[in-house]
Amino acid sequence: MDKSLHNVIKHDQFVETVGQASEYVSGHRKQVGLYIGVAIAVAAIGFGVWWYMGTKRVERQLALGEAIGVAQASTSRTSAEEKKVIDAFTKVSTAYSGSKEGSLSLYMLAMLDIERGDQAAGEKKLQQVIGGDKEAASLAKYTMAELLQGQGKNADAEAILRGLLADPTYLMPKEQVTIQLARCIAKTKPEEARKLLEPLRTARGPISTPAMEVLGTLPAASITGTPKK
Repeated sequence: MDKSLHNVIKHDQFVETVGQASEYVSGHRKQVGLYIGVAIAVAAIGFGVWWYMGTKRVERQLALGEAIGVAQASTSRTSAEEKKVIDAFTKVSTAYSGSKEGSLSLYMLAMLDIERGDQAAGEKKLQQVIGGDKEAASLAKYTMAELLQGQGKNADAEAILRGLLADPTYLMPKEQVTIQLARCIAKTKPEEARKLLEPLRTARGPISTPAMEVLGTLPAASITGTPKK
């Protein structure tokens, strides 16, 4: 699988939130990331737990938490364990279709499809997620952009990323989208990519480090103006 798919979220806010939410779900810290996107769904719970109102939302969050727990406990990645994970997220996505938790569960299923090499099925699910909850949709759009880049469809990927940049979300913040957009246009629009990344030089490490990495791949900035005699 393309390594870029592992870069869906990379900034300290998510690292902190994932740790807090993991404790909420399982009672103690466990390694997150056995399947692509687990950290994102955990982060969503960490965000939502502070804001929920009413038993239905609690019910949905707990259901998603249980599915994440199944994924976290699946360490051997056997066919039987993978089926348990798929069944767990399918149950949530079906029972709570259209909700944030249902959409995030469907997103997880899409990522699992992609991880198994069934990109067509994954893309189909991503399109369904895009039509639902805004936060989950932002993750699906970002992932679609990465997939399109992998297929050489940079113009389509660029259009999606510019849309996300104009309307960022909690789960897909402006800085993350900016870095990915710069990667996308690095070869065709290096000067614009540089302008996007320069303000991130002084940001905290999880943001500045990947920004600097992309800056390092850009050609040297052109020198304008009339040279002095």
